[in-house]
Parts: sequence; structure tokens; C-alpha cells
Amino acid sequence: MADVLRVSIQGVLPGGEKWSVNPCYQLIDSSDPVTFSELNTVADAILALVPGTNMRSMWSTTTNYNQVRLEARSYGGALEALLEKPRSSTVVGTGGQANPFQTSLVSSLRSVTPGGRGRGRLYWPATGISIAAATLRPSGALIGPILADVKTFLSGISAAITPTLGTNHLVVWSRTYPGSHQVTRILMGDVLDVQRRRRDSLAESYSEVVYP
Repeated sequence: MADVLRVSIQGVLPGGEKWSVNPCYQLIDSSDPVTFSELNTVADAILALVPGTNMRSMWSTTTNYNQVRLEARSYGGALEALLEKPRSSTVVGTGGQANPFQTSLVSSLRSVTPGGRGRGRLYWPATGISIAAATLRPSGALIGPILADVKTFLSGISAAITPTLGTNHLVVWSRTYPGSHQVTRILMGDVLDVQRRRRDSLAESYSEVVYP
């Protein structure tokens, strides 16, 4: 039986570069292997969710959300079932700013477990969020509504899983340590971060000079 459902919310940036945010949910009631049919039902329910207007306002108009990937795994990482499914219609950002590809607003996941194993981070694209020239930060008035939308979206995913796979909890999970840690708080700061990952398909244009 699977212990965790890894839900990958996926989208595309300009030039075909891809992004993903990957919350994990502990499957409390799971006793039988998760089937492809069950994942398909869960995917349809998740894809019916639309991120709130405040979340979409931090994405540029060239940033979109277009599919979901579901992975049913054991705590050790063994894959039991896998499904990728596109949205019937793409969700497009509404932000007016133009920020670099890897600019992110981070929601920090906290559990009652102390130390790094009880903490997680979700890097949401912030390609369209506006920042103040004086502080180089988003307005504090933006953060609360965005965080509220993130909570609603993550809770909605949990509710979408429940009818098919039973009771579940948003958790911090890593293959490095056995088990998972239930999230009890979500924090979001007002400093934009950079998602440290390799580029997916983004081609870079170079200028060159001869030296010396």
C-alpha cells in the first residue's frame, strides 16, 4: 500500500521552461494498493480546483498552470502508481510585473517535529508579483491574501483526495527519513526567493567579447 501521495502542480513559463510545486499528503486510510483508476479520479477532482485570484496575481501573464502529476509512494520512495493528466483549460497568471524565471514566493511548512526533517518549503512562481522600489519586497498587504489562497488550494487538494483514497494530511516527507510529519502551520515571508534548480529547457542567449 502507498503511504504518501505526491501531488505535482505543473505549469509552463516563456520559452517552454517548466515549473512545479509538489505538496505531499499522507494516506491515513490506505490499506490496498492505489490503482491507476483511483489516481485518475483524484486527478480529475484536483484539476477541477482553480488557484485563487491572489495566487494567480503573483504569476505573470506568460506563466500558466496546465497539468497535474500524481505519485503514490511508500515512505521509502518506492513508486506504486503514477499518473499525469493535463487540464482541459490552462490557468493563466494575471500579474503585471515581469520578474525572472526562478523568482518565487515561498510557503514554509511547519510541523511539531523539531529540526529540518519537520520542515518543508513550497516554491510558488512569483514571476508577476510587484515589488516596491524602496524595499525590493512585495507589499505586506499582498502576502496575507496570497497565503490564504495557498491554504485554500492545499486544503482543496486534500478534500479532492478524500472521497477516493480516504483520510489524508498535508505532510513534510523526505525519502531520507522514514515516516512523514503532519503540517500544522504555513508561513509566508515578504522576501522573494530564487528556486535553486537546474533549468529544464530554457535556452540562453550569450554576448561575447575577446579578452584581453
